[in-house]
Amino acid sequence: MLKRCVNKKIFSLISLIFVVLTSVSAYAKNTIPEEIKSLASIYNVPLDNLSIIVQPIGSEIRLINLNSNVYRNPASVTKLFTAYVGIDYLGPDFTWTTKVFSSDAINDGVIDSLIFQGGGDPYITIEHLRQMVTELRSLGIHTINNGLIVEQEFFQQPRMSTSVFDDDPLRPYNVMHTSFLVNSNKIDFTVTKKSTNTVQIEPVFLPAGVSFLNQLEMVTGSCGNFRDDVNFTEIIQEKYPPHTVIVLTGMYPENCDSFIHDISLTDPNHYFFGAFKRLWLESGGSFKGYIRGGKTRLFDKPLVSFDSATLAEIATESVKESDNLISRHIFLSLNQSLLGKKNYKASRKIMKEVLSKNGINITDSAFIENGSGLSRNTKIRPETILDLLQAMEQHPSSDILLNAFPVSGIDGTLEDKYQSDLLKKRLKLKTGTLDGVTGLAGFITGLSGKEYRFVFIHNDIPDYSYRVSPFREALLNWVVDDIN
Repeated sequence: MLKRCVNKKIFSLISLIFVVLTSVSAYAKNTIPEEIKSLASIYNVPLDNLSIIVQPIGSEIRLINLNSNVYRNPASVTKLFTAYVGIDYLGPDFTWTTKVFSSDAINDGVIDSLIFQGGGDPYITIEHLRQMVTELRSLGIHTINNGLIVEQEFFQQPRMSTSVFDDDPLRPYNVMHTSFLVNSNKIDFTVTKKSTNTVQIEPVFLPAGVSFLNQLEMVTGSCGNFRDDVNFTEIIQEKYPPHTVIVLTGMYPENCDSFIHDISLTDPNHYFFGAFKRLWLESGGSFKGYIRGGKTRLFDKPLVSFDSATLAEIATESVKESDNLISRHIFLSLNQSLLGKKNYKASRKIMKEVLSKNGINITDSAFIENGSGLSRNTKIRPETILDLLQAMEQHPSSDILLNAFPVSGIDGTLEDKYQSDLLKKRLKLKTGTLDGVTGLAGFITGLSGKEYRFVFIHNDIPDYSYRVSPFREALLNWVVDDIN
């Protein structure tokens, strides 16, 4: 009896291994139509640098299967993994909480300092901060005599300089995770040519303690090259309180009427101080002092608490708009155990466990560095991305996950892309771009009404000489035009 039982277990194990090996070998072979090979040849795109999967939903047969098991850098396609794991593990109704304390009792409307305990909320907008100010003023607080205190203890992952990735520290996509920050430290502004042939800088919202110094030179040239010809430098004037100056140098094309741009300050505390002080003064309050780090006492009771938007809303924003900061915060927030550290190592472990539990085959060789895709070290198989797309379709929160994808010609990172009559509204794809890396993953609706899962990853050296985008668009046209 024991022998029969052992033999049965061995047979089951052999059968399982056979099924796994069969499925792996089935997709180890490349399947690529001659028409697509011809397109790659026309555009001089090396097939070895591409991974492509096109699979009709409801079918095991793939129209294209090219290098699906080759490890690639997916760039911001990584955000799909972060959004999926966040929704599955934390739940769509998860929120981050910011707590505000007073350093002393409110005395006739006067306090010494307000203490903000960061809770990891990645999406505190200027409007949300204005609501915080309104609620604090409603408690009877009028005067703050000694500035602000901020507790930045929620995340334990060390923060790198914003210049590390590409030596462009003021770009908003380089903003690092921060336990408490407002508006991604961002300043939106318009550069406008005036009738006097001068250039004016008009910020949408300028925090106190921040100013612009315009040293742009008017020249002839194309308006489209504006960003390449302008340098942004952040200078911190060491006085009390400190003052930050954003210096614009370079050339502004005289045929360019206006240009909308944004930058993010490198110091989240200084940005918060300036934004809060401006709103506090506008509310009729009085403010003295600056900002400093500190910690709340264990049993202190907050004056007020502010919850973030739900994870469902915030994860949608991270995917639609490819927001690196939000994705970093979701990734680092996965570890909710009381004594657990919120760092990349802990989050990677949780992510792999959640993916495996949901039938997504993520190998030990796969590596997701920070959850955002802004990484040269992240690597994953396109086959795993396809598994993820299938898991999204079957998930209880599939409506949230699938509606988060940008739609071609409509919204998110695809709002201004693929606007032809053939492609508009038919592509629901997450984009990914780094120097030498392009990625697309998601779903395509053909002219026949048939739905397809689609994965496209291109990796090469950053200064490759051929153009991938015409080939990629021709490929998308081929998938959509499925009735001819």
